[in-house]
Amino acid sequence: MSEQAQSAKPQTRPTLPTLETFSAFKSRPFTYLWINTVSFALVQATQRFAFVWLVIEAVNVGGLGKGSAWSGAVFFALGIPVLFMTIPAGVLADRINRRSLVLVSQLAAVGVTITAGVVSISGAMTTTIALALAGGVGATIAVGLPVRNAIVPTVVDRKTLLKAIVMMSMALNISQIVGPGLGGLAIDLWGIGGAFIAQGVLLLIGTLALIPLKVPNTRTAEEHKAPLQELKEGLGFVWGHRGIRTLILLLAGTGLFMMGPFGALLPQIAKEELGQGASEAGLLFTFMGAGMMVSSLAIASMPKLKNKGGWFIGSLMMAGMILPALGLSPWYALTASAMFIGGMGGGVFMNLNQVLVQANTPPEMMGRVVGVHTLAFQGLGPFGGLLAGLMAALMGAPLWMAISGAILFTFTTTALLTQPSLRKME
Repeated sequence: MSEQAQSAKPQTRPTLPTLETFSAFKSRPFTYLWINTVSFALVQATQRFAFVWLVIEAVNVGGLGKGSAWSGAVFFALGIPVLFMTIPAGVLADRINRRSLVLVSQLAAVGVTITAGVVSISGAMTTTIALALAGGVGATIAVGLPVRNAIVPTVVDRKTLLKAIVMMSMALNISQIVGPGLGGLAIDLWGIGGAFIAQGVLLLIGTLALIPLKVPNTRTAEEHKAPLQELKEGLGFVWGHRGIRTLILLLAGTGLFMMGPFGALLPQIAKEELGQGASEAGLLFTFMGAGMMVSSLAIASMPKLKNKGGWFIGSLMMAGMILPALGLSPWYALTASAMFIGGMGGGVFMNLNQVLVQANTPPEMMGRVVGVHTLAFQGLGPFGGLLAGLMAALMGAPLWMAISGAILFTFTTTALLTQPSLRKME
C-alpha cells in the first residue's frame, strides 16, 4: 500500500498524548468550568467515602449505628435526591442560565458540608442527622452534575466534544485518585468532622472559578414553553431515539447492580474482610482513578474511535467480571489490582456514555436529556445501595458483590447480542 493510501486510512489506534489531546482547554469558558468541576468532583469523591465510613466505623456516637444496613441507608440518602431533582434541574437548565444553577448548587454544597463537620466535631451527630445531611449533599449533586454536563457542548465546538468530555472525565479521575486517599488520611488525622470542614473549604475555593464563566443561552425566552410540555418533549425524544433509549435502560441497570453495591459495600469489604483502615480503603479508589485516567487519555489521543456503542457495552461486561473479583478477593493487593483494571474499563464507560448522549442530542434539549441520563445512571444507585446493604446483612457483602456482577454481565451480554443500533452508535 502506498504512503498516500496509508495516510488516507483513518487511524483508530491510540497514540501518545499530544497538545491536541488537551485542545478543549483552548476554550476559556471550558477551562473555568473544568477547574470548578475538579473541586466539585474531588469533594464528591471524598464525601461518598466519608459518609459511608461514618456509619461503619467501630465507634457509636450519639446513637449512630453501624453495619451493612446502615451503610446501604446512607448511600441511599446520598443518591435519592437524584430521583426527584435531576429531571426538574434539566428542565431549568434549558430555561435559565446554566452558570447560575451551578453556582447556587455549589454554594449550597458548601453550607451542607461545613454543617456536617461542625455537627460531627460537636459530638451531636446521630443517625437521623447523618442521613439528613447525606440527603442534602445528594441534592447539590443532583442539580450540579447534570447542569455541568449540559454546559460542555455549549462552550466547545462539535469537533472537540469528545476531548472535552474526556477532560471532564479526567477531572473525575483526578478526584478518584486524590480524593478518597486524602479523605481517608484526613479522617485518620482529624476525624470525620475535620475531613468535612476541609471539604467545605475546597468547595468554596472552587466556586471562584464560576465568577468569570460565561455560558451562552441556547434559546430565547420567546421559545420557552410550559415546563410540563418541555418535560414531555424531552422524555419523548429519549424514548423515540432507539439508541439513546437502550443506553438509558442499560445505565439504569448499572445503578442497581454496579454503582449501588460498589459504593455501599466496598469500604465495608476493605474494613471487615481485608482488615484495612480508612487510608487503605480510600487508596483502593485511587487505584481505580489511575486506571480511569490511563484509558481516558488513550481515548482522547485516538484520532477516531468507531462503534463507540460497542465499546461502551464491552466496558460494562468488564465491570460484570470485576465486581465478583472485588467481593471475593482475600488479599488487599489483588483487590487493588482489580480496582485498577476495573478503572480502565470505567474510563471507557464514563466517557463514551456521555459522548453518545450529547453527540446525539440537539443543544436546545440538552438539559432535559442529560437530566434523564443522570437519573438513569445515578437515580437508581440509591436503591442499589439500599438493596446491597440489606442483602449484605443477609448473605454477606462479598457474596452480594459477586451476584451483582453476574447479573450485570448477563444483561449487558444480552444487549450486545440483541441491540445492533447501540453497538454501532456514534
